[in-house]
Amino acid sequence: MVDGMPLLKAPTKVCVDCLVGKQHRENISKKSHWRASSKLQLIHSDICGLVNPESNSGKRYLITFIDEFSRKCWVYFISEKSEALNMFKRFKNLVEKKAGSLVGCLRTDRGGEFTSKEFNEYCSMNGIKRQLMAAYTPQQNGVAERMNWTIMNLVRSILLEKNIPREFLLKAVNWCMHVLNRSPTAAVLEITPEKAWSGVKPLVEYFCVFGCIGHVHVPHEKRTELDPRRTKCILLGISEETKGYKMYNPVTKKLIISRDVIFEENAIWNWAENSTNMLLRWGDDDNSISEEEFEGNEDGERAQEQIEEIGNEAGTGNEVEEPEEEHNEFIQAAAVRNRRTPHWMEDYVTGAGLSEEEETQNMVFYTAAGYPHTYEKGKKNQKWREAMDNEIAAIERNDTWELTVLPNNSRKIGVKWIYKTKLNEKGEVEKYKARLVAKGYAQQHGIDYTEVFAPVAR
Repeated sequence: MVDGMPLLKAPTKVCVDCLVGKQHRENISKKSHWRASSKLQLIHSDICGLVNPESNSGKRYLITFIDEFSRKCWVYFISEKSEALNMFKRFKNLVEKKAGSLVGCLRTDRGGEFTSKEFNEYCSMNGIKRQLMAAYTPQQNGVAERMNWTIMNLVRSILLEKNIPREFLLKAVNWCMHVLNRSPTAAVLEITPEKAWSGVKPLVEYFCVFGCIGHVHVPHEKRTELDPRRTKCILLGISEETKGYKMYNPVTKKLIISRDVIFEENAIWNWAENSTNMLLRWGDDDNSISEEEFEGNEDGERAQEQIEEIGNEAGTGNEVEEPEEEHNEFIQAAAVRNRRTPHWMEDYVTGAGLSEEEETQNMVFYTAAGYPHTYEKGKKNQKWREAMDNEIAAIERNDTWELTVLPNNSRKIGVKWIYKTKLNEKGEVEKYKARLVAKGYAQQHGIDYTEVFAPVAR
């Protein structure tokens, strides 16, 4: 392109001045030159966090373990990064039993939780090879880094879609992990990670939109005849121990595991409007009062007025000095609240206020404790003596038996008195009955009898 240019040769000496001014990082291949050929041959791991806000159990980080062969991912939640070794032990025991093989290699970054003395000694004792990426080079652990990036993007999307509070972030992570393991990936051709790991094609027909509203059936053991047969909850995932959905009741703040759910996947729970009306109904927490029922409930209105009065007094910011004795009496009175009888006990009668005769009738009606068990006890009561006299008279009148001499080589069979009562339509004792029966169970076949007869009408 120019004239008079001399012939130049490529320099063999490194130009330090050029490196000072414009040295750049080497390119990292986007494709892996090696892939695992069996399960657990290589495990990718990384820690994602700090999660804000932390969960109710104090979990602030999530640690992932990814199998290179199947790309199936497991996620655990930890409070401190120092718990990484304990989580790895749990993961190792779980997957080695399922896969029937041992963990061969672990690839992580150079974080202190992975390079500690205890972690290195555990891997050395179990024959686990370590692969540590270079400092400030997360690309070398790209499988784990991309998984964390994908999980957080999914969690962010599903929480914002249904306006779910951040307190349920860990539930959302579990749901995303459950879906990702059953979704196609470019790393495993034509099968899902779950199929590559377990060999079984996963079922996805139960998938529903995370955070949607579900109507959970209330079992008849927890409701009366006129109580609603469903309660409105929010889907927070799938139970790992039970074949059922994890349903959260925002009113009672209870987690329900149920398989009897009808979903409204397009519906969204109004957290801002319903958060102020989270009132528990005394007795049964599962059968909670919805917002509409709360507005029409007299007890709820009185309780709401008391809450507003307490809030107004607390919001004034003025300190009211009260005598110590009156303050203690107020605390004692507030500590004892009037409890309403649970609805499942409304069909029960305690028996308070009954007379002695009524209690005796109840005892006779519900149990056999009111009946005498022996003749000695029965003859002490005039009513039972009259019943026994009537029974003997009926036996003699009907010629039920005849007296005879006991044959040789035979044994006599004893008799026993059975006492019962007959009640009228009001539940009162109408008649005392006594029956004299033979102890047939004392007879032996072939010795005391040789034939068996069925009871028939006389």
